[in-house]
Amino acid sequence: MTRLAALLASVAVLLGLCTAVASAEPATTTWLCRPGDTGPCGGGSDKPVDCFYVYPTASLQQSVNADRAPSPELAALAAVQARPFDDVCNVWAPTYRQLTLRNLATLDGPSRDAALALAYTDIRAAWDEYLAIRGDDRPVVLVGHSQGTRMLRNLLRDIESTPARDALVSALLIGATITDDDFSTLAPCSAPGDTGCFVAYSTYNRPRPADARYGGPTAVCTNPAALGSTAPAALRGPIPGITARCDADNVLRVEGGISGSLPTVPDATWGLHLLDITLAQDSLVDLVRTQSAAFLAR
Repeated sequence: MTRLAALLASVAVLLGLCTAVASAEPATTTWLCRPGDTGPCGGGSDKPVDCFYVYPTASLQQSVNADRAPSPELAALAAVQARPFDDVCNVWAPTYRQLTLRNLATLDGPSRDAALALAYTDIRAAWDEYLAIRGDDRPVVLVGHSQGTRMLRNLLRDIESTPARDALVSALLIGATITDDDFSTLAPCSAPGDTGCFVAYSTYNRPRPADARYGGPTAVCTNPAALGSTAPAALRGPIPGITARCDADNVLRVEGGISGSLPTVPDATWGLHLLDITLAQDSLVDLVRTQSAAFLAR
């Protein structure tokens, strides 16, 4: 698959252009990806660092919460977002009873909160199972996007005071509004060699609308191509010739190449949400490689 084809595939997957297949809900964690298994994330098992990946809203099931079936749209999305990390870490990715695409925008606040709380119980259970297998001293990078980032924000709050906190290489909290007040011991990464920190941003290719879903005065924006800087830097991914900078609205503003013609789907308030990870894929993989080396050296 060419880099541009991968970019278009990520749009297609996140727009729900696949067919979902539901099955009976298993009693324990179902792993969409795990080291050594043939699957959408590559199955690598020889890296000294793990990646724990939580996918964004993708389920096409009709219920409020999906079941834990590893349906085709989840596998397709993991192949786009998570598989590139197989070069630098062993990828673990649980399925979870996420709030589905059909109900994301239609539920009232309390119902939405309840659905997300149920989804998180699966992520926490999967994390506990992961620790039981790998141990709480295994170096790990957390990788999430959109609803997956919401899940990881909750997980990080739960593990900040546990031994697993010391094994955190970094957390890539992409495509959600993360603030400095979300954590008590975690700070934004400010240099490539920083560890035990987080990266957070949402991507726009036009000025952020006043009613935008992401960014704003309290948001954290960390440019994966130039941590700690607001200057434009080359963003490495499937589109050559684009730069990225964290602007005054605390969003990652991309310019150059064909970035200006990329669709803001479903509307301008979302920016380039569907492509948050894909546009910066190589920059993110490079960052995880650098952070992992720094963590292991210490």
